[in-house]
Amino acid sequence: MTLNDLNAKNTIRPGSGTLIGSTPLGFFVANPHSGMSFNHPFRPVLVGSGTEAGLRFARGVVDGMEPKIGTVPMSGTGGALPPILTLSGVSSPTTESWAMLLVTPNAQGLLDKDSRIEIVHRTSLGSGIGKTGAQPLALIVWENKLPVMVWPMVFFNLRYARKTSGNEGTRHFFL
Repeated sequence: MTLNDLNAKNTIRPGSGTLIGSTPLGFFVANPHSGMSFNHPFRPVLVGSGTEAGLRFARGVVDGMEPKIGTVPMSGTGGALPPILTLSGVSSPTTESWAMLLVTPNAQGLLDKDSRIEIVHRTSLGSGIGKTGAQPLALIVWENKLPVMVWPMVFFNLRYARKTSGNEGTRHFFL
């Protein structure tokens, strides 16, 4: 076995699309690919004058129940495309608004098939105290009274919990 044979066997070789380099300070490994993304269930997509709250590949759920936009489940029905959350205009030329998940539990504080689990458009976040809980799903950035960017706030399916106290009323939590 020659020295070249030994070096050939022990040479570090990069994988496909990976770069290995050497500097006077040592070796480095670089991967020029962009970061991997995943299809999270509440990924918002800006569509014309509205934002589509959900993916065509996955459904967002809260305690196993799918939120609705209006009366349609966020993943759509009967193979149709998901519904579009209509964004109402804002008064200021440059501002922000929110795609919010609103949840109203039953009298026992649990979510069931008759509970309100709906995605709506709001220009303020609200307090989160009272009969209906609110969780921001996406931030919508406006420029010249047009939506120009949407930023996701929730990346995983949610669990709902509430806490009631005599002084503060009911608090809603989304985990």
